[in-house]
Amino acid sequence: MRMDPNIRILIQWLHVLAGVLWIGGGAYSLFVQLPAVLALPPQARGPATAQLAPRQIAYILRMAEVTIATGVLQIFATGRADQLTDAFGSRWAGAITLGIVGALAIYVLVHAVVKPTTVRLLGIGARVAAGEAAAAEAMPALVARLRTVARVQVAIGFTVIFLMVVARFS
Repeated sequence: MRMDPNIRILIQWLHVLAGVLWIGGGAYSLFVQLPAVLALPPQARGPATAQLAPRQIAYILRMAEVTIATGVLQIFATGRADQLTDAFGSRWAGAITLGIVGALAIYVLVHAVVKPTTVRLLGIGARVAAGEAAAAEAMPALVARLRTVARVQVAIGFTVIFLMVVARFS
């Protein structure tokens, strides 16, 4: 059973807006923010990262949660949820199924890799600021890990956006 068209429009708008802010926020972080922070003098990186990183992670996770929640609502609002009983039985179901898997993969990556790596980076940053050489040597590997995971997330995110366009026109 389909929902009122106005409610469907509101849900879809919230879903698209949150998705753009989520994936766009990740792309901004990767292509603008990370290079800018790395271009700062070493003594300024720690304080800048300490201010940016926790807010950035919280923002990305909240946008992800709103996107996923409104995506689930959208499936039911369209009246097509029953089509997902055969995940690849139609182009729409396949696109939605792959989109859900991709969105959840990005969300899990943030919780399982980005968040703990960032916490570790912030802890090491304090030790670097105190002059600990071993901590300074560990930082490039952590930054490289974050950069790699961010690239994977953005690639998956762009793929999910494509899949949602496919679903919309299926």
